[in-house]
Amino acid sequence: MEKATLNRFFLNQSDSFERLLVIDWMLNPINDDTLKAWLKENWDLLSDYNTGEEPDVEKIWFKLQESIKREKATPVISIEQTVHETGYKKRLIARFSVAAAVLVMAVCSYLFYKSTTTAKQDENLVAYGKSVIIEENNTPVNKLIKLEDGTMVSLSPKSSFYYPMHFTNSKREVALKGTAFFEVSKNPEKPFFVYANNVVTKVLGTSFTIKTNPNTKEVSVSVHTGRVQVFEKNSASQSAFNDKVLTSNGVIITANQEAIYSNKNNDFQTTLVPVPLPISNVKAKVRGFDFERANLPDVIAQIQQVYGVEIVLENENFNKCIFSGELNEENLFEKLDIICTAINASYEVSGTKVLIKGKGCK
Repeated sequence: MEKATLNRFFLNQSDSFERLLVIDWMLNPINDDTLKAWLKENWDLLSDYNTGEEPDVEKIWFKLQESIKREKATPVISIEQTVHETGYKKRLIARFSVAAAVLVMAVCSYLFYKSTTTAKQDENLVAYGKSVIIEENNTPVNKLIKLEDGTMVSLSPKSSFYYPMHFTNSKREVALKGTAFFEVSKNPEKPFFVYANNVVTKVLGTSFTIKTNPNTKEVSVSVHTGRVQVFEKNSASQSAFNDKVLTSNGVIITANQEAIYSNKNNDFQTTLVPVPLPISNVKAKVRGFDFERANLPDVIAQIQQVYGVEIVLENENFNKCIFSGELNEENLFEKLDIICTAINASYEVSGTKVLIKGKGCK
């Protein structure tokens, strides 16, 4: 492959046919070393705004390999015969009609980002120096990021994510501006910290979503699985994080719970997520909600077990209530609506608990 052809490809100056030829060439393992050498040699060409950083060829190569794996698993869609091309060109387009755009984006997006981003490094990660990677999602869909420890991050549009290439410290530290879903790889020896505005989220291995509001500086953390500790950044120095500090200056939330930090009041409010979901580690056999003349406390106990949400019966007379019905298709709050209608009661969310109110049954 001529260097001029590769230059045009990575600078997005190739026509459609030449682009496909380059992709075909890249998919041949024989050319791996040649491509890596070209990337290293032409790093300055690819970055119009040179930051002085060393060529990060391995990171680009990793992204390319991941895309190739996805391409190989993608069914090929044939081209209609009405497209008049030469025999080889037609076969080439048929082979890559689905994957071409994906591969081009995978190889070029990181280079494009490195040359055009204006985001500043997050102050919480200055200890990592130039090894901090900044991912900005300027697309209309979520962007999936895999960290070196296996942690997966789904970055929402109009969001920025900061992380070191290697977690060299005793803590795994990242930073977020915007919204992202985290599925953290478990490592009790190396806790995972997410910095978002004035809020720090500490986990050992769980899944959760963080949202930041750029206008109000409000931060919300909602847990999908496991347990999360959330506290104010200014409540402790980063070198002195410990359980005593975390619990006295923040909150601990579990699955289907949400902590909302108010920048105005500098405090946390805890509540349930808008749509609580069944906890993934609950055995399938207890997930059925088909009741035939069941005692209300037994119905409530099963709901609590599946969703991990505490439900309190305000009146002891509720223990006398009998419920029959099938609630497999409804979400948590829809289930509670049906139950309360049947027993002439109501419910309200109070913090992270649900309170069922009424006179009960005789």
